[in-house]
Amino acid sequence: MLDMVLETIVDFLKRENISAFREFPERKSNIKSGVSVSVGIESCRYLSSGMGEYLGVRTPSGGKDEKELFGRRMEIELGLEIFSPFGGEFGASGCVRCADSLRECFGRLPPSIRALEMECGEIRADEKMSAFRCKCKLRCMAFLIAERSGDDTEFLDFVLKGTVDSGN
Repeated sequence: MLDMVLETIVDFLKRENISAFREFPERKSNIKSGVSVSVGIESCRYLSSGMGEYLGVRTPSGGKDEKELFGRRMEIELGLEIFSPFGGEFGASGCVRCADSLRECFGRLPPSIRALEMECGEIRADEKMSAFRCKCKLRCMAFLIAERSGDDTEFLDFVLKGTVDSGN
């Protein structure tokens, strides 16, 4: 489930024209070519949605293949680290511009993830990497759903809300 959340965030940032990559296991980015952001999990808590995670029943048009829906919430703290190469058009101001872009785009996250709070740390120079670095944290909620066919016992794994076919 956490992989799914990380992939969703990284893909979303890329669609928003922010160079993003997974902190682990990838850690692949050529920071000398521009500002980039690593995305990793700092902490995670699974929270019950109550009533055994039961959300109700979905009946597609035609009334066949009734599915029971179950839901769960995860409170996640993402670790975001901005890298901006020394000199040129980047530098320390590249970290500031990227942090502003992150703040703006987190209001447009997919419906399965809701941003609650973002904080940015101090910008520091890293001589070894020849880049400025700024650590940020994003606290968010991820909403997960699972479905089970009403006439059998098969239970599908929880997935991010919106990725199970809603029949609409």
